[in-house]
Amino acid sequence: MIKLKFAVPILLLAVLVLVGAGCGGDGVTPEAPTSDVAGQDISDIPRYPGSVRIHYGPVSMDPDVIVIVYLTSESVDTVADFYETQLPANGWESLLDAETMEEFGLTYRYVGQGLLKEGRQTIVLVRASEDYSGYTDINITVGPE
Repeated sequence: MIKLKFAVPILLLAVLVLVGAGCGGDGVTPEAPTSDVAGQDISDIPRYPGSVRIHYGPVSMDPDVIVIVYLTSESVDTVADFYETQLPANGWESLLDAETMEEFGLTYRYVGQGLLKEGRQTIVLVRASEDYSGYTDINITVGPE
């Protein structure tokens, strides 16, 4: 049986990202960042061309699990299609099908849920950014299987 070690923390994270992103604020849309925050890309998960890394860090519940968030002006579908092609081409085996959902007025697409490779697991969530109007967030979570 395949264990999805960080499925529950990731689902909690996804809910926090989807619900928490819109909390607070003064109604003014900030300018999208143009330079990366500190962190690193994952060599076998291609970075979407032209994207900006806006978050990098461990999940508080499990420091072995890293979350990276990128931002791009491309559409959710364009970005998700890129990852649906690139992840298998880079050796990631998908356990679950991609899924598109609309919640809270946002469109988001799970490109890979439980993708496995060499003892690691990743989940990729592509969604319309709630913080930057007209932009797409790419949430990549990687950790041990």
